[in-house]
Amino acid sequence: MPKIPYAEPGQEAAGAKPVYDQLKKGMGVVPNLVKLLGHSGPVTQAMGTNLDVYFNQLSLDPKLREIAYLTVARLNDCGYCQGHHVPAGKRAGLSDAQIGQLGESGFSSGDFSPAEQAVIRFAYETTRDVKASDEAVAALKEHYDHKQIAEIAFVVALGNFIQRIGKNLGVELES
Repeated sequence: MPKIPYAEPGQEAAGAKPVYDQLKKGMGVVPNLVKLLGHSGPVTQAMGTNLDVYFNQLSLDPKLREIAYLTVARLNDCGYCQGHHVPAGKRAGLSDAQIGQLGESGFSSGDFSPAEQAVIRFAYETTRDVKASDEAVAALKEHYDHKQIAEIAFVVALGNFIQRIGKNLGVELES
């Protein structure tokens, strides 16, 4: 149960309405996480921008994006995010076995390439320790250019950001 009420469409702050409209058009629904933030126009706008960047503007391969995000969601035990990103991960080419290994075991699993293992390790260490080790960053540099590393870091940070809001405010998966 959410710890504050959802700002349902029509109840949202004035500045939140354009984000609600954009999400409804693009996703067919206003996600509950956004409705928790819909009480504040500026906060909803910021979240809308982040979601737009994540889903529409990154050049990062969708499979890598979902590997990074799902690693964070699994480590944070975020059922809401897993509810959205497990299907997205499957659409991006991840198998059930791979999704099940995301987290600590994923960075040594033969089911992932060395480049994918580097993303998992970076996401794991960043989520667990806030700062990834120099070795984890060096592993990313072996496989990715600066733009890709910046986007991987954004995805990992965004996952942690979103999950801290959702878990603290009791977001529920949409029915």
